[in-house]
Amino acid sequence: MTTFKMGDLVKDSSGMFIGVVCGDGQEYENRQTWEVYWNDGDTTYYEDKDSMSHHKINPYQWTPRLITKYMDIICP
Repeated sequence: MTTFKMGDLVKDSSGMFIGVVCGDGQEYENRQTWEVYWNDGDTTYYEDKDSMSHHKINPYQWTPRLITKYMDIICP
């Protein structure tokens, strides 16, 4: 089973967006879900293992919004 933890970097199933997991996950409609902040500034609340995967980010993929959110998570 794929699991994510707060601070993990992920990409969406289309591969267009990079995000950072903002919490430890919750059960929603009998599935494990996570809140994710995406590099376009959007936040989604019920992402699961089918809608995202772990991602090793490249330096050019960082955006100012993503850096700020990531730093807020790892350095509260």
